[in-house]
Amino acid sequence: MKISKQVLLIIAVAGSTLFAASASAQVSRHSQPSTAFAVSDFAKLKWLVGSWAGTAPGETPVYERYQFTNDSTIDISYYGDAAFSRQSGTGRLYMSVGRIYYTFGPGRWGASHVGDGEIFLIPQVNARNTFGWKLLSPDSWTATLRSGVSGRDRVVVYQMTRTAPR
Repeated sequence: MKISKQVLLIIAVAGSTLFAASASAQVSRHSQPSTAFAVSDFAKLKWLVGSWAGTAPGETPVYERYQFTNDSTIDISYYGDAAFSRQSGTGRLYMSVGRIYYTFGPGRWGASHVGDGEIFLIPQVNARNTFGWKLLSPDSWTATLRSGVSGRDRVVVYQMTRTAPR
């Protein structure tokens, strides 16, 4: 049986379409964290508890307060002033079904790594940037925010300093 060039072309186009659809599905699944975490992993984030002021060159200072509400939830309050008197927003870091998520407004990120004194989050819903938090000392840590596309990344590193005792 001889196959015509036209049939081979149709098979090639159909195959490439299926490959493109499959690749697109893999990208969607890739943005979902695959690492399962335990409550003991979430407990490694207790160093975040407290009030923090953050500065980065050329950026507006940030003021944040982190509070554990239970063993799997950290409520975050953002402020527009150093006195922590003008709340400007809220966020949440929480654990659900073995995954750790961060939400802020309509955005959601998922943790891809949690270690002693660090967490790295990737975008999931209504978000495009990645970020990581890394403990430097009991009273300081860095928040590294990375946005943009490969080759045109924008990286901002906030130096976070404790403003009040835990």
